[in-house]
Amino acid sequence: MDDERASRHLRLVEILQRELASGVVALPLPTGFGVQARWLPDQEAQQPLLMEDADGSTWMLSITPSLDRTRAPAALEVRHNITASLRRQRRDQLLLVAAAGASVLITSVLLRLVIWRGLLQPLAALSAELDVLRASTLAKDLIDPNDQPQELLPIVDAANGLQGRLARAWAQERSFVDGAAHELRTPVTVISSHAQRLQALGDARSRDAVACIVQESERMGRLITSLLDLARDQASRLQLSQQRVNPEALLLASFERLQPLAPQRLRLADASAEAIGSLWLDPDRLHQCLAALVENALRYSSDSVELAVDQSGDVITFHVIDRGPGIAPDERDKVLERFARGRAAIGTRGSGIGLAVVSVLLGAMGGTLTIDDRDGGGADLGLRFTASDRRPGP
Repeated sequence: MDDERASRHLRLVEILQRELASGVVALPLPTGFGVQARWLPDQEAQQPLLMEDADGSTWMLSITPSLDRTRAPAALEVRHNITASLRRQRRDQLLLVAAAGASVLITSVLLRLVIWRGLLQPLAALSAELDVLRASTLAKDLIDPNDQPQELLPIVDAANGLQGRLARAWAQERSFVDGAAHELRTPVTVISSHAQRLQALGDARSRDAVACIVQESERMGRLITSLLDLARDQASRLQLSQQRVNPEALLLASFERLQPLAPQRLRLADASAEAIGSLWLDPDRLHQCLAALVENALRYSSDSVELAVDQSGDVITFHVIDRGPGIAPDERDKVLERFARGRAAIGTRGSGIGLAVVSVLLGAMGGTLTIDDRDGGGADLGLRFTASDRRPGP
């Protein structure tokens, strides 16, 4: 723009030189045209340059030799007021910048809307569909490609293909677990029954060996049951038989079933002075949970183990309290994981799935497993439920 303005200025000077030489115009020039000119003594030529007056007006000034050969050596100084031109240029630039900014803003808004409606919203819907998938429904809950935009169809096809492969693998694993559990239970049952027969014969020479066989076969049976429960929970096929129960009566029944494990060490706490509400749960599953906790407590503690039940507000808790080393706070989440054992388990037998199975069964019955310290040392493991007279929903 400055080069163009300088070119126009030089053309103006050229025209003015010709008009002065022909006598059409004379100096000084009339005011009001924004052009001033004067003769100067012989002086070097000066290319157009910008100058600013004290009042803020801007002029373009140049000095050129005179074209009139009859005139004594002189030079013509021309000052051209370009303030209005510069203001128009700056205004046009501001308008251009504003238009460009508005265009960018509108484009960004439209682009954001297109991305949100065409990509982010469909991705959120696709993510929601994937979040509700369960192992048991992988083969049925395929994503409908007709409900997805064209851009996401490759992802949908890949996700559906992956679901199909996972469903087949899961079905094979489930079939294997069910078959293996059935095949293992049969020989374990046979071993246990024959060992019990031998134990009934009363042969003193083999009594210890037979007792060991009975004990280990029962332990293997419980382990198989636990593994099967974990597998059924993963497949959403864990079966419960919910009943309305009296917590104190249920605890007494479990105590009587578990007392043969350690007649001298397993104790039942005194009944609560206040009446305890009723619960809806599976009595057999609760006994399975209590048995797992009692076996752990007897294994890690050489002192007595106590069973108790209490109620605080609408929360009813079954307690298994021991006097062993306890469970460190930083390990309480870890020991609920499958095949994970704490530091206190070093040197003791165990599969590392007992507490995991308890946690799974409690979750299925609407309860939670709590791990606290016993006053004076030891652990207090609680099976916590909410008192209710109504059958829980499906």
